[in-house]
Amino acid sequence: MGFFRSSFVFILGILLFFSFLAMNSFFILQSSLEYDNVKAGLYPLVVDIPGSEGGAGVPKEILGDSNLTKAAEDALRIAKSYCRNQNKTDYAFDYQGYNLSISCDTVANATGPQEVINQTFDDAVHSIYYKEYDCNFWNCFSKTGLPFFLVSEKAREYWNQKFYFSLIASLVLIALILLFIEQKINTPIIVGALLTLSAFPLLKLKDLLYFLAGDFSSLINLFLSTTRSVFLFSLVLGIILMAMGIGLRIFLPETLKKKFSAKDVKEIVKEEIAKEKESEKQEQQTRKKKK
Repeated sequence: MGFFRSSFVFILGILLFFSFLAMNSFFILQSSLEYDNVKAGLYPLVVDIPGSEGGAGVPKEILGDSNLTKAAEDALRIAKSYCRNQNKTDYAFDYQGYNLSISCDTVANATGPQEVINQTFDDAVHSIYYKEYDCNFWNCFSKTGLPFFLVSEKAREYWNQKFYFSLIASLVLIALILLFIEQKINTPIIVGALLTLSAFPLLKLKDLLYFLAGDFSSLINLFLSTTRSVFLFSLVLGIILMAMGIGLRIFLPETLKKKFSAKDVKEIVKEEIAKEKESEKQEQQTRKKKK
């Protein structure tokens, strides 16, 4: 029976390791896709950086005509004539299906596309991030052109749901380990060790993806921008759990740490019942003497 129990706990431990790994990975994705992180990460992707193809080392095949610098140049050229002849206060232009506008005051004082970018970038990112996509996460790959949906609120919600699913799965596995392990006091040590071990592949995964991505490294950086923070959190939490488990083993009274068999439990119960009976008999004798 002990062998099968130990084997089952071992299997549960392996499952918990992979559940922790998935949970950390999903948390990295959902936290990296928070609005402020996306805003900072998108700038080098959609704004032309000197020496790059379409933005920050991302090939034009991926970004297509999404270059905001090119769109700003075209808009500025047309807006100068529009604002001067139409007596308007703003000029609206299209960027990847998103309606952006620049003030004619900005157009009049602009010496290049950067002024247009500075005024329209926030609106562009807001439109990209909060756009409502009429498709589920995986169908959006085929229904959309440039996959801006991957850095949208919809994508963040998708990874957030996966994170909570893996969190619940991890808690269930921890409960099963606590239920089936013989030395239950070892549970914090086992859980902490598995959580600590599951943190290290996160850094290696990022390095591997950087190596495989090549020219697409900027995209990887956007999706995994919080990797180091999640790694440190898991590492520290795992060490704390192991320290707590070791502390319990050292400082907990031996009577509480002892492992009892079913036979031992029966003997303890019998002894307690016998003590209660003896105590009642003594009380009865004391009452008789008082009478």
